[in-house]
Amino acid sequence: MNYKLSLFALLFLILSSCSALRPIRFGGFPTQKSYKRFPSRVIENGTSVFHFIEPAKNYDLGKKIGLTNKDFNATNVSLDSFVKLHNTVSFLIIRRDTILYKNYQPNFTDTTLVSSFSVVKPMVSTLIGIAIDEDKIHSIEDKIINYLPEFKKKEGWDKIKIRHLLDHTSGIAFSDSKFNVLSDNAEFYWGNDLRERMLNAKIEESPDKNFKYSSINTLLLSYIIEKVTKKSTSNYLQEKIWKELGMEAPATWSTDRADNEGIEKAFCCLQARTVDFAKFARLYIKKGNWNGKQIISRDWVEKSTKPHPIGNNKHFYHNNWGIGPLKYGSFFAIGLYGQYLYMYPEQEIIIVRFGDSSMNLQTSYWNSIFLQIIDQLETL
Repeated sequence: MNYKLSLFALLFLILSSCSALRPIRFGGFPTQKSYKRFPSRVIENGTSVFHFIEPAKNYDLGKKIGLTNKDFNATNVSLDSFVKLHNTVSFLIIRRDTILYKNYQPNFTDTTLVSSFSVVKPMVSTLIGIAIDEDKIHSIEDKIINYLPEFKKKEGWDKIKIRHLLDHTSGIAFSDSKFNVLSDNAEFYWGNDLRERMLNAKIEESPDKNFKYSSINTLLLSYIIEKVTKKSTSNYLQEKIWKELGMEAPATWSTDRADNEGIEKAFCCLQARTVDFAKFARLYIKKGNWNGKQIISRDWVEKSTKPHPIGNNKHFYHNNWGIGPLKYGSFFAIGLYGQYLYMYPEQEIIIVRFGDSSMNLQTSYWNSIFLQIIDQLETL
């Protein structure tokens, strides 16, 4: 009996050291606190801080806005109640640079760093656009082997273009199930050997055949940024966006390793204040122009935030941005558990929502909620 117990204990120790079981050992699924387990790079802010405008009156939107909450079969749920009900940690509504509504749940404040999850993906695509503006990258139609020679001898990689990575039509094999601890996505999130995993990726089909949302596409974009700028993606973000947009505080970007060889978990895991994420949304509301300075070309912003279904890409996704209904011309950045930057350019409305682990409602549900809010703001 003791022999069997010892053998079982030895087997458990061996298995628990495997990267496939890392999510189990680290506590299961990601939460807003999970990033604290990872090493990170600091992204410094500049000396000049941009501040949104505090309203001259109390709009009392938390009580005035009522939402049809189909998931809970309820109608006219107040915005305050909705925020609490959906495990939201921070929620902002900004119109024409004025903060109309802000709500921070217990243990979160306006200075708390929240984790982006996939909301960071459009930031990575923006850095690609900036690199194109600076002639560090020629075009999104360039083959990625032009910038990543490590893949030149690998079969099939010579067909993949930067555009395919941006739109998730690359055909690279990757299992992206959020709630499968054995998936590639879990390995990427919890792992410490991302560079090796990235370089050993396989092709499962030719590019342009299918849309398949995949974190490895964004990681490869980050690797291209690293190659063409001779800087870490964090440093490029710091120089081109974080300091330029007058962020309130430094951000952190989780890496896979603590040493200088570590790379950013570029598909997720940027930590910043809620209001600083709103400033990135404002950059796109302003067509890439920040108080007179063009940070990213207007052409890139306009093309990124409109449907572009080339090569079987989805009509509702382009350059890592989600595309809302044509009636509104809205677009959004989205992350796990309903992290959102939702933008309605016509009225210069920005809705920012960050939440924690227990709510993972469908994109269509969240979009419906944000459009209900936008519609009601027309009368307030």
